Amino acid sequence: MLKKLCAERPKDWDRYLEFAYREVKQERLGFSHFELLYRRTVRGPMAILCELWTKDSKVRTTYQYVLDLRNRLEETCQLVKDSLGKASSKAKKHFDKKARMREMQAGDKALVLLPTAESKLLMQWKGRTR
Repeated sequence: MLKKLCAERPKDWDRYLEFAYREVKQERLGFSHFELLYRRTVRGPMAILCELWTKDSKVRTTYQYVLDLRNRLEETCQLVKDSLGKASSKAKKHFDKKARMREMQAGDKALVLLPTAESKLLMQWKGRTR
């Protein structure tokens, strides 16, 4: 698909690719980036054709629109929280497969990674190995 897109649109293929990426639902979030950014689904070519064929137009008051928007935002936020919770537990389960609990006693020697005196961004191991 990318090869064909580059051949047909050599100057602006990246815009189409970016649009396609934003339109795809992300597994971790449960929503596409476009939906989270603009709070609605993408009106791509197929959706526009469907609207034209069915002539589906709803007339609402501004008040009703605001109430509907507020409800959709609350539902979306709750769904995102649920999806992130599931993704977080999935990541934890994956991490816990190889992680081991280590117990330290008072007097045990250890190395600690701390920022240096010159810069907070530079790190240095401190402590004794023997």
